[in-house]
Amino acid sequence: MSNRRCALMTLAFVVLVASGLACSVPRPTSAPQAPPATVTPYIPVTTPPQETQPSPPTDTTPGATLPSEPPEATASPEPPAATNTPPPPTNTPPPPVPTTPPSGGPLDFDPPTQLHSWESMPDGRKKVVLLIHITGGTPPFTIKHDGNVAGEASGWDYPLEFFVSGCTGIVHNITVESADGQSVSHDYMISTDQQPWCP
Repeated sequence: MSNRRCALMTLAFVVLVASGLACSVPRPTSAPQAPPATVTPYIPVTTPPQETQPSPPTDTTPGATLPSEPPEATASPEPPAATNTPPPPTNTPPPPVPTTPPSGGPLDFDPPTQLHSWESMPDGRKKVVLLIHITGGTPPFTIKHDGNVAGEASGWDYPLEFFVSGCTGIVHNITVESADGQSVSHDYMISTDQQPWCP
């Protein structure tokens, strides 16, 4: 009997050890189930890129990805071009600005033959005034006496003043330049009989 008990106990012990081993065996068999864990990371990586690409097309048009890309590129440049078109007309009006004033006809003046007025100066010289009457052209006029600028006339009459001494004929040159680009020049002479200070 004691042998049987020993045998039974040994058998029970063996069964216990065997069942313990059997429990540890299923865990290694579950190791092949690891591939599903590897599959899970693979699925999310593929899904996000596909979802991101369709989002932009849905904003523009609910269609394929290829058609939506060209409209976006074409649509953006067109509105600015349309906006840039109106400003050029506003810039167009300034250019028509006349650089030369309209002409009043051929420029001319009669050379003076007598003094308009005169005045004795303390140093013995005489201050004389000749009246230049201008016709045609466009004011302002630049008056030159013997090539030197004597002044500017805003109208058609200009009192030309200068100094003389002695009692001789006054012979000089007068040039009138008009704002419209014309120019005319005449020599003149004031004889001694037109100079009141001469004997």
